[in-house]
Amino acid sequence: MAVVLQAPPPASLPDSLTLLHARIGRDSTDAAAWLLMGREYLGLADEAHGPAHRPAADSGWVRAVLDSADQALVRAAALLGGPGSSAAGDSARVLRVGAWSRRARLAWETAGIGAGPRDWGPVPADLRVPAVLEELGENLLRACPMWGVLLTADDADSYAAWYMRFARGLRPDVVVLPLAAWRSDAALRARLGADLRIARRSGDDWLAELARRRPVCVSMAFDRPPDPRPHVGWAIRSVLWVAGPLKEQRVPPRDFVFAALRIALDQRDPWAAPALALYARAARATPGLCEAMGTFRVSREVATCRR
Repeated sequence: MAVVLQAPPPASLPDSLTLLHARIGRDSTDAAAWLLMGREYLGLADEAHGPAHRPAADSGWVRAVLDSADQALVRAAALLGGPGSSAAGDSARVLRVGAWSRRARLAWETAGIGAGPRDWGPVPADLRVPAVLEELGENLLRACPMWGVLLTADDADSYAAWYMRFARGLRPDVVVLPLAAWRSDAALRARLGADLRIARRSGDDWLAELARRRPVCVSMAFDRPPDPRPHVGWAIRSVLWVAGPLKEQRVPPRDFVFAALRIALDQRDPWAAPALALYARAARATPGLCEAMGTFRVSREVATCRR
């Protein structure tokens, strides 16, 4: 029961976690309870970085919460079978990537944007995401210009890009950051703002200043790019909106790959849905993607490409 031993004292836990501890105490093979526990601990870690931000002195507490989340999700994945054998098991593995991405952001708060796996890792060798998310992360990172800051929207694109960046070592020049984390975590915003040389501004107005210094890439998992004041001139780069210094040539639409998406759709992988939604929005903005999607028999799933 490693997760129970690492967890904060029971008196400090929400009722939902207390009940889950009791449930696992009665049956330590309850995979659903372990998965729920992992989700609850991730939520607890997020609360520590919300508006009532815990002080830096409590970073050990947050690390203990993330350790507990990791152990719970490892246990859930083991009980639910190997990769690809169950949707719940794959979700546990993806959420585990989420726990490690939070661990990285915790280190960034104090050590800055240069902190890498040597500071908060190492990244576990058994960390995995489904192939459809590996492919999504690679497509997003390839589309972002050199030294860009990639802003992600939700679990699928955030964990996919973070995994390929830190677990696979792809595009070490790119900063991967969920936009929601920037907006909600004042300590992270202050530290990264200093590292990126951005003055404190209200709302999303910092984007215009950042775009003067570095390329800003926004995942098409968003319905539209942020609209700061002053306005930012967004260009389309296949699966991203991009602003800022754009020097190198863009990746041609035909060079993007959708093979893992086709397999995930055939196997009814739940992670295929958010990937397909992002690519469908991208195809509406860049019709040339339909040719590449057709190569992998994905274009028939995208209304824009069927016209």
